[in-house]
Amino acid sequence: MKMSEREQDNRRAADRFAPQIGYTRVVIATELQDAPPTAFEGHAYDISLSGLRFELDEPLETGDKVVIELHLPGLLRSIRTTAHVVRILDEDGEAGPRRMAATFHAFESPVDATRLTTHLGSGYFGPER
Repeated sequence: MKMSEREQDNRRAADRFAPQIGYTRVVIATELQDAPPTAFEGHAYDISLSGLRFELDEPLETGDKVVIELHLPGLLRSIRTTAHVVRILDEDGEAGPRRMAATFHAFESPVDATRLTTHLGSGYFGPER
């Protein structure tokens, strides 16, 4: 039996929080073999301690290694982490924005991990809509 998108998304081990869509900027930099680094700007749909669901105008590939710069409302500095794209949620073949999911692997510094944990636990964001 095939799982719905919501059931697939709910397999995460960490609680997710939903920022106001369109107001949580993300910059995703790719590090592909034999190609110069490329950065794409988009926005977050939901955030957890273990990953992120986001939208970009350019689709990435499942398995791509990326560096994420997360600009959370209420924080003065961005949070940086490395991640892998684990799912492409919109695969209709038409041009336009694509929603994707990535799993975090390592934060740039322990301070970034602490800042994300603190911010998500502060009540600033509501639970996932």
